[in-house]
Formats: sequence, structure tokens, C-alpha cells
Amino acid sequence: MTEFFQAAVRMGTPLLLMALGGTWTLQTGILNIGQEGGLILASFFAVLGNHLFGSWIVGIVFAVAVALVYNMIFAFFSVSLRSNIWVIGMALNIMGSALSILFLKSFFGVKGSFRSPNMVRIPDVELSFLPSWLDGFSLIVWVAVAVLAVVAYMDSRTVLGMRLKAAGENEEALDAAGVPVWRLRYGVLVVNSVMVGLAGAFLSTSYLLSFVRGMSADRGWMAVAAVIFGDGHLGWTVFAVIIFGVAQAGGFQLQAMGVPSHLALMLPYVLVIIALVTRGIGKGRSS
Repeated sequence: MTEFFQAAVRMGTPLLLMALGGTWTLQTGILNIGQEGGLILASFFAVLGNHLFGSWIVGIVFAVAVALVYNMIFAFFSVSLRSNIWVIGMALNIMGSALSILFLKSFFGVKGSFRSPNMVRIPDVELSFLPSWLDGFSLIVWVAVAVLAVVAYMDSRTVLGMRLKAAGENEEALDAAGVPVWRLRYGVLVVNSVMVGLAGAFLSTSYLLSFVRGMSADRGWMAVAAVIFGDGHLGWTVFAVIIFGVAQAGGFQLQAMGVPSHLALMLPYVLVIIALVTRGIGKGRSS
């Protein structure tokens, strides 16, 4: 049971980071559906920076930097030009996936995966005063917990949290009050960039210590699904992340028990569909 819990936490960490940033973007009226492409690029650049400098810190900086550039492209089209977010997001997701393959071939001369002896794994945090089932998680896991606490506080108890919600619900009123909505939207997309960068660095330099083609494995889409499920409400979003993380861990557990891999790996996506349908029915009844 301890191993399953720890696996679920590791699976859920990148989803939580991206979903927290995505919740803020949705609250301001901009659903960032381009997180899948940003995640795969962040994973690659975390490996690149780590390999070049032999430092996991530099790897994280590289990951956040490329996620920032990626999200600012999305922000330019979706916020400044008010383009369709679905068109822009899909285009960026395809571009991110294609660029990761191109960079893998250009920088490392390989097509499928890259691993370097120069790379340093993001350290685990050993806290002897905690129970064994809570000890030994990656530093990024604890960063995600801290970010959750900060976001929860700001979401419910600060003026900024109220302004973010107002930006999505009545941007004309917020503009009339002298608060530029476009600045809020750019700001939360910057925050989202940091979250995507941390998630990518976690995948490639903590969860694994290599870059593998397609290693994001639709986690960016699952984070978007969690954000849609939450519909701007942090509690529901975190609940969805927990469900999806448990489902991913359960899929691997089923494989270990002999269930065919193609069936076991379907579990997270089946639960995503069930969760979204159930949430949609519940919202329909309440309205």
C-alpha cells in the first residue's frame, strides 16, 4: 500500500503543478490547452541544461525558460490578438511535440531517447520525523505541496484571488475599476509557465533521469481535463488530480498483476471521461 501511495503521488505531482497554474488561467477567462506541448519541451530542456552544466538547478531554469517562451507565444495570440484558444493551443501542442523530436536529433543525434552520465537527479528530501510513507519524495513534490498551499490561500483570502475571478466573469467591470485584465492574464500565464517548467523538469530529471520521445504521455491534456473538471474551483481541480494520479498508478499496478498493458494504460483516460461526464451532469442538474 505504501508503494502504491508513493507511486500515486509521483504520478500526480506534474498534474497538480500544471493544474494549479491552469486553474488561475481559467479563472481569468483563458483556458491554456497548450500545456502538453509546453510539458514535453520543458522535459527536453531540463535534460539539456542538466547535461550541459551537470546541475539539476540549471536544468530547472532551462525548463522554466522554454515554458515561458512557449506560453508567451500562446499569450500573444490568445490575449493580445484574442485568437481562438483551441486553434492556438492545438497548434502549439503539435509544434511542441515536433520540436522536441527535432531538438533530440539536432542536439544529441538520436531519435528515441537520451541519457547522459553528466546529469544530476533532482534530490529527494529525507525528513526523519515524518512517517516512512511520506519520506523520501523528490524536492519537486514538496514544492508542489507548498504551491498548493499558497494558491489556496491567495485564491480564497486575497484581493488578487478576487481580481482573477472577476477577470473571467466580468472583465469590463474590472477594466472600469482600473485593473488591466490583459496584465492579469499575462501574469497568470507566467505563473503557469513556472508550473509547466517544474512539471517537465520533474518528469525528465526526477521521475526519470533521461528524455524519452513522447514522455509527457498526455499528462498535459490530463491536467487540462482536471482544470475543466474544476471549472475554476480549486478544490474540485485538486480532487480531479488525485483521481487521475491514482488511476495512473493503478494502471501500472494492474500491469504488474498481469493485466494486458493496453488495457491497464486505458484506466486513467477512462476515468478522465467518466469524471468529466459526471461533473457535467452534476452542473446541469444544479443549474
